[in-house]
Amino acid sequence: MLLQVENIQKSYGDTEILKGVSLGLSRGQSKVIMGPSGTGKSTLLRCINHLTPPDGGRVFLDGEELTQKNINKMREVLAFVFQDFNLFTHLRAIDNVQIGPEKIRGMKKKEARDLALHELERVGLADRAHAYPAELSGGQQQRVSIARALAMQPKVILFDEPTSALDPELTGEVISVMSQLAADGMTMLVVSHEVNFARQAADEIIFMEGGEILEQGPPSKMFVDPQHKRTRQFLDVLGHEERGS
Repeated sequence: MLLQVENIQKSYGDTEILKGVSLGLSRGQSKVIMGPSGTGKSTLLRCINHLTPPDGGRVFLDGEELTQKNINKMREVLAFVFQDFNLFTHLRAIDNVQIGPEKIRGMKKKEARDLALHELERVGLADRAHAYPAELSGGQQQRVSIARALAMQPKVILFDEPTSALDPELTGEVISVMSQLAADGMTMLVVSHEVNFARQAADEIIFMEGGEILEQGPPSKMFVDPQHKRTRQFLDVLGHEERGS
């Protein structure tokens, strides 16, 4: 198992957000976490790479436990794509992508720049390499942030609702890039309500509610014959919304 998450717990005051969540990702797998708002999905991702320190539980990447001592080293290969892009607004697209390999991984400037151009081309933005974030659409900004994650040559990418801030047209261009990454064998854990992506690109759907996993399985089973009543209700609503859009 490339990524192993064991019994992750998180509370804020008396409110229990995560009630001991465990999951695993094999190399090349793509899994999508779905569930109602406020159920702990984004908190789980943030606990996995310790952006939000968990109260309990452990995370292993390629057999090595993620701890406070090795957290910076582990984050180099456990990339995170945020829902609100988090680009450096004063840097051009290519500089946003180049800065990680150059400053963190110690890559030579020309090598890092060539890599940044390659990754921007990979997400369809080679022609916008010298644009600032303010000159890019939301979908383009999110694709730059994906290129930035890819430039670190990660073992796993965590996506936290990467299309939630985008309108449907821009959502499509981001989902297209993510689907291609899944097809290319990138290991991905994605929090998303995008039914098309989940159906076509996910190896497994994980349904969460109330801070725990209620059900998980391949899309062919989860979208056709979910076993849990709440899974069925939630996916039915998503399906109606998709057909109505």
